[in-house]
Amino acid sequence: MSLDLENCVGIGTDGCSVMISQLRGAVCNETNRVSKVQKHCINAVHSPCSNHALNLSISKSSDVQLNNLKECKRSIISLCETRWVERHTSIFEFQSCLSEIIESLTDISEWTDHISSSKAKTLLMAVTCCDFIITLFALTDVLSVTLPASRLLQSYDRDIAEASDIIDGIILTLSGKRSNCESDFSQLFEQSKNVMNKLDIDLKLPRIAKRQIQRSNTPAQSLEEYYRRVLYIPLLENISEDLQSRFLSTKTKTTFILMLLIPSNVLNISNDKKHELLQAVTNHYAYLDINILEFQGEIELWKTKWIESKNECKTIPENVLESITQCNKILFPGIRKILIILATLPVSVASAERSFSTLRRLKTWLRSQIGQERLTGLALLHVHRDIELDAWKIIDRFAEHKRFKEFVL
Repeated sequence: MSLDLENCVGIGTDGCSVMISQLRGAVCNETNRVSKVQKHCINAVHSPCSNHALNLSISKSSDVQLNNLKECKRSIISLCETRWVERHTSIFEFQSCLSEIIESLTDISEWTDHISSSKAKTLLMAVTCCDFIITLFALTDVLSVTLPASRLLQSYDRDIAEASDIIDGIILTLSGKRSNCESDFSQLFEQSKNVMNKLDIDLKLPRIAKRQIQRSNTPAQSLEEYYRRVLYIPLLENISEDLQSRFLSTKTKTTFILMLLIPSNVLNISNDKKHELLQAVTNHYAYLDINILEFQGEIELWKTKWIESKNECKTIPENVLESITQCNKILFPGIRKILIILATLPVSVASAERSFSTLRRLKTWLRSQIGQERLTGLALLHVHRDIELDAWKIIDRFAEHKRFKEFVL
């Protein structure tokens, strides 16, 4: 098994990786752009990419002081650099191939090439320590929860209602892990302990200074209790708090409260929630010229409509796009306007960023002189390849062009 040492990031005990620093710098630039847009368009709604926010929340786990695991610039198997879902896979792959990695590093450290051998020795010392192994198992436990959500949030057919349910599920799952941290971490510790025994890695506490300046010593009766308090619990709390601050803030709640108009949600709407909905429309969507008294009546009719549909065992829409098709613009003009706004709020920018990969595939050296119109057409065909095309319409359009010879089939 070979290992590319030139593309690996050093594994340390403090600080953040270069990738995480770049991500946070991008967030600062995005914040500046959003503030500039909102100066000119006061009614513009900032809808950050949910997948970006989820990835940044996971990246913030590097602030945990014992976290020795840093993101690698590339995984053991060559994976896509631009998709964060592959970052999850790279960590899982690293854990499953840990023994082979250590064996490869051991062999490389004995080479006569001083540069390669010194790098291999440095990586080997970092990987074969108790802190790193336990951190690796704790991180994979958290990433196993966020991986399905990362895949779903990159889909192009998700709306903001489904994104909200996904994030709520992650927060609820992490909270459950925090409540059952003793039993959950006990299993993780046993797994990591078995791996360390196979690799001849000593299980020992890190050196504890008598006089701590930056933080106090953590009291613990055993090795398992120490790592649970210092590593596992801070990791869960760090990611959970960051997810809540990003997705459950006041601005985000204002947008999510509008999701009560989706038929599957409006069936169980209470008077308090209805009051919050009316207040949100009054404060943030006054430019739509919605009469609140009329809008209140629309909500009552909208709820009655779907209660009757449920009693008749009809299908109840569960997303925004299906709700719009079932919303009569004459009976429910205000609700339709709000639903259209919800449908235009992007869940993520994954679909737009896929065009970068498409351009990389199309604009090759063999097509270096391709025209802009042809490049745009090929890119649209590649991005929207799931749309069925009528071949005869394409032929008819091709035949309409003037030629020296008549086009005959």
